[in-house]
Amino acid sequence: MTGWNALVDRYVALWNEADDELRAKTVEDMYTTDAVYVMYARDPFVGHRAITRQITYAHRLYTPMGYTFKSSHNAVGHHNLVRFNWVMLSLETGGVEIVGLDVLVLDDSGRIRADYQFHEKLPSFSYDGLPTPEELLGP
Repeated sequence: MTGWNALVDRYVALWNEADDELRAKTVEDMYTTDAVYVMYARDPFVGHRAITRQITYAHRLYTPMGYTFKSSHNAVGHHNLVRFNWVMLSLETGGVEIVGLDVLVLDDSGRIRADYQFHEKLPSFSYDGLPTPEELLGP
């Protein structure tokens, strides 16, 4: 596959998507049915429903706090792997709050089979006291 940054732009746009139905549809389009999303702070999310729920949680948590996600446009890949950075920016100041690194494992059609996320810069705010997924999304 070529056009790694185009794939990453679509991926990052998913995390900024405000429409719940479009977000869920995009997850179905971009991820395999049994895809896994792994981040440092939680157990892995497996399948469209779990991945959509986590992305929705992030959107509903960070958007009201005044943040947005942006690609660093440094994607590189080979075979079925792509690595890239992204940032979470303050809409008010443009300051970088989080720097992330993702490694995507793709299937032969270019859909995401696995998404491994790392944080290279953690936020200045504490996660303690932030609403849980259950508080924002329900059970």
